[in-house]
This record gives sequence, C-alpha cells and structure tokens, in this order.
Amino acid sequence: MKILLISPIKNGFPDATPGWLRIPQLPLSILAALTPPEHDVTMVEEEDGLVQTGENWDVVGITAMTATAPRAYDLASIFRRNGAKVILGGIHPSVMPGEAAQFADAVVVGEAEGLWGQVLHDVRHNQLKQFYYNSQPDISRSPLPVRAKRRSILGFPPYVMPIMFSRGCPNDCEFCCVHTVYGRKQRFIPVENIIKDIENNSASRLMFLDDNIGGRRLYAMRLFKELAPLKVGWLGQASARFILDDELFGAAVRSGLKGLFIGVETIEPEASKKMRKSLSSIGLYEKAIKRCRAAGVTFHASLIFGLDEQTPRVFEHTLDFLWRNSVPSVSANILTPYPGTRLFDRLMREERILHTNWSYYDHTMVSFQPRSMTPEELAEKYLDFRRRFFSFSSIARRSLSQLRVTPLIYLGMNLAYRKTTRLLTESYRRYFRWLRAQKKAPVLEKAVLTGR
Repeated sequence: MKILLISPIKNGFPDATPGWLRIPQLPLSILAALTPPEHDVTMVEEEDGLVQTGENWDVVGITAMTATAPRAYDLASIFRRNGAKVILGGIHPSVMPGEAAQFADAVVVGEAEGLWGQVLHDVRHNQLKQFYYNSQPDISRSPLPVRAKRRSILGFPPYVMPIMFSRGCPNDCEFCCVHTVYGRKQRFIPVENIIKDIENNSASRLMFLDDNIGGRRLYAMRLFKELAPLKVGWLGQASARFILDDELFGAAVRSGLKGLFIGVETIEPEASKKMRKSLSSIGLYEKAIKRCRAAGVTFHASLIFGLDEQTPRVFEHTLDFLWRNSVPSVSANILTPYPGTRLFDRLMREERILHTNWSYYDHTMVSFQPRSMTPEELAEKYLDFRRRFFSFSSIARRSLSQLRVTPLIYLGMNLAYRKTTRLLTESYRRYFRWLRAQKKAPVLEKAVLTGR
C-alpha cells in the first residue's frame, strides 16, 4: 500500500516560535519504523512545506497536537474524499477521540508500538475499527526510527537530530496531559539502542525530547557515560534540581551538554508553591543559572503567565529576575488549558474557557478568563513583556554574560524571538477581532492593537 504520514502545521496565523528554534518531532519517524517493509511510506513535516493533496494514497496517517488539530481535520477530510483511509493519532486525538473520529476512518488512542501494524492489516483486509487503544506499551523493543533528514533547528549545519530515550512522567502538573497519555511510570529505550541510532545517522548534534532527561538518575548517568566518547553536543529538558546535582550535571556536561530547557514557570512564591516546583526558593534557581553559565551551558527558561496566583505585577517582577541574572533566553508562554488536563476540566467547570477553537491553543493566546486580569490586560502585558525582554537594549544588557555560552547562537535566538514577537502582535489583532465576532470579548486595548 502507498502510505502518507503527515505532521501538520497550525491553521490561520504564524507560529510565535522561530522556525529554526522549534523542537523537532519524532512521531512520523517512529511510525515509518513500525510500518512493515512491503509498504511504500512517504513522510511530510508541514513545517518544511505544505503537503500536496492531489496525489492518491491508500492510507494517510496524521499525527496531531491540539493547535494543529484543525489543520489535521481539514487534511483528513480532503484525503478521505480522494479515497484514502485516514488514521488520526497523537496527543489531541488521544484525549479527544470522539471529536477526532468525526474526521477519520480510525483513531489511534495512545502510542503506536504494537498497534500500527494491526491497523494496516485491518485496512488491507477491510476490517478497520473506529478506535484502537494502546496503553504504555513496551518501548524497549521498538525499532530504531526511520529518519527523514531535515533542516537544522539552529539555522545552519550540522543537522540536529531529535531523539527520545523515555516516555511517561511521574509528575501531575495541572496544565499537562503527558502523564495521562504516556503514564506516570517512565519507560526506557535501551541505552545501546540510543547509541546505535546516533552512530547510524552520524549525528553530531542531538536534541533529547524527554520531559526530564534526569528523571531516573541511574539511567541518566549510564546514558551520559555512553555519550561521552561520541563527542556529540546535545540539548535537553530537565528540572533545575538536575543542575544542582554535582555528579549528574558534571556527567552531562562531560557527555556534551550544550543547553537545557528548564521549566521555571513562575517566580511568584505562591504560584510556585501550588505548582510544587522542584526548587523551594528563587535563590536556588539563581544558583542553577550561574552554574550553567560557568559550565558553558545555555539556560533556557520556560515561563507561564496567567496563573490564578499571579497579578499584573508578575511581569515586572519576572523581568527584574531575568535581567538581574542575565538569563540568555526564555520561552514566554500564556497558560493554556489543553483538553485532557485537569486545568481544562477545572476551568470548564468554572465557566472560564472562552472558546474551543484549537488553533489558538498554542501557549501564546489567551483562551480563558484569568482570575486577576482581563484577557485583554493579560495579552497586553504579555506582549509588552516580550517586547522589553527581546529589545535591543535588553539583548545588549545580557550579552556580556554570554561570552562563554555560544554568543552567536545567543544573538540569533534573541533576534529571532524579537522578530516573532512582532508577528505575534499582529496575530493578537486578528485573534481579538475574531473573539469580538464571537461576542466573547470587548474592544481590544489600543496598546495591543498598535503594538506600542
């Protein structure tokens, strides 16, 4: 059979994350590896170019996150009209299977291992079911991903290869559904398979997609020991406590660690306490930042605005913290009540969800009624925060501290985020016009409309 695998983009407006800084994905490579060899497989990542819908296919598999679900549904409808059997999967269809089933011939709920081959068998024998369920399969025997080489996320060679060595998360964050889909117990791909994958692809730059690369300490130590002889550079996600573990962080640096995505989320004590963050004080985060800088590791802070405990003052407090500690870069996010999370369920009960147009559920748009601000005020202050942090004066102010931490990449990241902040301002203009048309929001404040 001719099989097309698609990872779609969002509908409607540009992504606020610079294209070469977006985290690369693995689902299509995993699906291709799980496909029996008698089938002809083509993979299309729409971030690299829109899929052509005119060609005929036997099977079209589409993986969707919440923000890309509307585009996935549009594509599914087109390909079904063309005669293909369409299978939807990924995070969003897994938490909203009934919705996804309206647009597909079948929905895979959960992970593909141990299931995808059965789906294709059922297609061939005209026995396709509406739903296929899979819960925390054994990934230790999974085949190595079939990788389609893509552009570097750093904007220049060498290629940065996405890789994952575990699934599942023991944490229970209200705003996250990872533990719902992948379970609370971490499951691991054998270290020898990780090393083989890297060697097979001659990769010199890696990005680990695990939610917490140091979540299982002994396993992480073994991984770092095996990585060291390969002389690779790698990026990953971890808790700040990972950085304060002398032995673990030291082993990571020796293995080629170049940058960490750290979920700081908020510097407000009350909000941080409610989220049960791994560090008990802002002082410890400051220590972690200094330790990264001394080791030549980029500390990329993930922040969330719109938490119930935050007041409008949080933006000024956060800027002061970032400038005082010369934080190299940040992902500034608006709290997003994704379906499948306890946050979504709570805000639904409290009648604070503004709409369920999933295209706007992307970390940057205000899709709910904040507790201590209006949606317009949160949007205005969020945009102003981004403009100020990524201003030329702020970039220059923080630059002297980045001389040991890849200064060219520091400059490139900050200039790229500065550019996408302008795009985001235009997106907000369109967004609030749409909300007004839905009779969900009053006239937008001038500061947001003008970007001043």
